Amino acid sequence: MKPIRLGFIGLGHITTRSHLPALAPLVEAGEVTLQAFCDINDETLKTQAATFGARAIYTDHHEMLDKEDLDAVYLCIPPTLHTDEILIAADKGFAIFVEKPQTLDMAQAVQFDTAIQKAGIVSQVGFMSRYYPSAEEVCGRLPERTLRHALVQRLYSGSPIRYWTSRFELCGGSFVENTIHTVDLLRYFLGDIEAVSAFYVDRKPGEGPEPMNLPHVYNVNYRFTSGVTANASVSRVLTNVSVSRQQIMLVSDDSLIEWSGQKVVENGETVWETAESHNAFALQAQAFVKAVRSGDASIMRSSYANSMNSLAAVLGANASAARGGELIQLEDFTAGRI
Repeated sequence: MKPIRLGFIGLGHITTRSHLPALAPLVEAGEVTLQAFCDINDETLKTQAATFGARAIYTDHHEMLDKEDLDAVYLCIPPTLHTDEILIAADKGFAIFVEKPQTLDMAQAVQFDTAIQKAGIVSQVGFMSRYYPSAEEVCGRLPERTLRHALVQRLYSGSPIRYWTSRFELCGGSFVENTIHTVDLLRYFLGDIEAVSAFYVDRKPGEGPEPMNLPHVYNVNYRFTSGVTANASVSRVLTNVSVSRQQIMLVSDDSLIEWSGQKVVENGETVWETAESHNAFALQAQAFVKAVRSGDASIMRSSYANSMNSLAAVLGANASAARGGELIQLEDFTAGRI
């Protein structure tokens, strides 16, 4: 079996802590070759190439994409740093894996999606929550219930660890950078979102640790195309304590389902639980490699095209909050009419 030749653009935290370790068993099995690494930091590039065994290194993605004959490329860079790498990779026929959030510019996302679909290549966005077995359990239960409402609560804690994820203009805020995973998981459960209205509590200068300028609170309301509504309450104020919380609740007629990565509870009774540590990044990597090898995109759960609605839902929330809670129709937002 010929190995899938992978290239990586961006060797930061998510690449070295999550994606490359998830791919390691496939590399050891001979299913994947780490053909080339690219990063603007020469020291990081050399260190990570030596650690993971990349065959070639580059500091310019243009040079890498021009010289290397790849089957697929992982793009793991901050959302504001996307330029032409997706367009070049798509034109060359390379399969594409893109970390979320795909960009902070919806028009740019539309441009990338158009190029990917025109090229007919395999693509995936890094929404690994869809690969939790507990998410599959919820999906199996919902068709038998009449769903009315969903609630999300995310209370983040801890001081900022990276500059770009602490600055609203660079990451889009906690709702875009982090809670997009939860929004996408709601879509996996409930289908596409059609409208959003949001109110934020902004952080004033000097409030909280530097260099953070993210809003304190995000209150977001969604309406799905099915007619179901959802409320998401998110805060980023617990910077000096270790307590945090993540909850997803799905309310149906006579049913309250509570989801977490390790457990599913319905009406107060645990109906599914595992003591195993399921590596969603590994399951996601396996699906991507299989899809690249077979050309069958249905193996994956979050193609670029499918993920456009998740991106629009969080960027649309930012747009609504900036307009005082105005109701944003995501179809209009994605089309650039808002």
